[in-house]
Amino acid sequence: MTTFPLAPNLAEALASQARERGAKTAYRSLPDGETEARTLTFAQLELQVRAVAAHLQRATRPGDRAMVLVSDPIDFVLAFLACQYAGTIAVPVYPPFPLNSQRKIDTLRAIGADSGTVAVLSTGTVDYRAAFTASAPELAALRWIAVDAVETYDATGYRPVGERAPDVSFLQYTSGSTSAPKGVVVTHEALAANEEYIRRAGRYDPATVIVSWLPLFHDMGLIGTLLPAVFVGLEAVLMPPLAFVQKPVRWLRAVERYGARVSGAPDSGYDLCLRRIPEQDREGLDLSGWEIAFNGAEPVRAATMEAFTRAFAPHGFSGRAFYPCYGLAENTLMVTGSRIGAVPPSVGVDLAALQEDRRLVTGGSHVLVSSGRPMEGRRLEIVDPATRLPVAPGEVGEIWSAGPDVAAGYWNDPEASEETFRAHLADSGDGPFLRTGDLGVLLDGELYVCGRMKDVVIVDGRNHYPQDIEATVEAAHPAVRRNCLAAFAVEGRDREELVVVAELDPAHRRADHGEVVRAVRAAVGGAHGVQPDTVLLVTPGSVPKTTSGKIQRRACRTAYESGALTPARPAPELEDAK
Repeated sequence: MTTFPLAPNLAEALASQARERGAKTAYRSLPDGETEARTLTFAQLELQVRAVAAHLQRATRPGDRAMVLVSDPIDFVLAFLACQYAGTIAVPVYPPFPLNSQRKIDTLRAIGADSGTVAVLSTGTVDYRAAFTASAPELAALRWIAVDAVETYDATGYRPVGERAPDVSFLQYTSGSTSAPKGVVVTHEALAANEEYIRRAGRYDPATVIVSWLPLFHDMGLIGTLLPAVFVGLEAVLMPPLAFVQKPVRWLRAVERYGARVSGAPDSGYDLCLRRIPEQDREGLDLSGWEIAFNGAEPVRAATMEAFTRAFAPHGFSGRAFYPCYGLAENTLMVTGSRIGAVPPSVGVDLAALQEDRRLVTGGSHVLVSSGRPMEGRRLEIVDPATRLPVAPGEVGEIWSAGPDVAAGYWNDPEASEETFRAHLADSGDGPFLRTGDLGVLLDGELYVCGRMKDVVIVDGRNHYPQDIEATVEAAHPAVRRNCLAAFAVEGRDREELVVVAELDPAHRRADHGEVVRAVRAAVGGAHGVQPDTVLLVTPGSVPKTTSGKIQRRACRTAYESGALTPARPAPELEDAK
């Protein structure tokens, strides 16, 4: 395959694609997950982006921030790329749904205030501005541009920014799974470097097709599936997340229909396919061309990959397509990736040694899946977070990363930026490194991610990784709703206590609550050697999640301690039987 250097920024990349392959399809949109509504060639894309950028230039100056508040995939593309052309720093955000969700509107208000947003790119199809008039008047008062109302002839008003363009491409507000969202400053240099890593790791070329339902305001959807089209000249087929959630088979049908080499999801996306695609919907499905099924943003579970492979092998899917990877917004996106066409390595480890001694001892029944190897040009260290010294081989420590794609810091937060982005090893002084806040271990050059440092539960002096406990709870009883539970510690009278909050699956609403609690206690005690002090069953939708679907354990703990969680009530017939 021919290799080629990527452009230094999105604006130059798009202009180059429009010149060199203007008639080639860049994006297709499937608003309902099935019907192809809009298609843009690179020439059409570049023309429309210039038109939107012309409007944006009249409302902003280079370096100003503009919120990208768009749900339609194609309009999002136009809005985001117009920021790059206008020299405006894009701030992609999650469109509130429903429109009157005050919690989500409050998040937008906080992002708007922190970023100093002066304009909002949106659409006339969904009138967010009217919805914000009462609930977020400071946002409603900003300069608004309806992307879908811009005419292509407006492109004549665009003026190239040139040297006035800022070094920053966009602010990626983190999902806040362990803390309040922060604006990660992604520079053009870091973005181009990470896209080059992604291109090399996936062996992308202009013939590659990507299909995605991932949220475009989130780093994996934006950098992993949307922007490679512009940097590489490939084709991206996009559908809204809701279309996938409503009917997961739409994703797999689109992979087949468009001959996608590349598509992927967090573990929960593959799990949803297993639970929500009945056998009759799989008839005639052909996934034999799916070469890279990336799996990231959540803990990678061997059981999910094995079950997905068993279910879809009759339809051409190969387990060798799975591509576990690890990344985070602070590193722009990708840090490590697997080898194409190889079965992802996994290792059975002793859970007690992992939790108590932070050592990886092989031969146990607890399975860890590798998230791959660092790309060429990246330095990865596993470090004791207390001493800032590299740990011994096989020991668990904090993952530190260094490379040209590490973001510049947090917007307007120099103290947190210094602590997170400019760490140095205590012995050699090597650095700066990005402190990821994630715990991991390197084995034979492969990275195994163990969990978040801030989420570690310490009970009776022993360390427990909450995602391991949560996986045990999920398997304990069918009434426990998948990916809708949290394990965390709270301060008791004389020690930390383990709390498990789990939503009940609506399909099992008649389940005996006492039976579910007993099953959870027995499973956790047997697997982890610790008994939950509290098992709280709650109604669907009670466990807080980020906009990308990650469990917010700290927010859940806060809700638990304040009494804000709604306990599930037994079915009436069960109460009558008491």
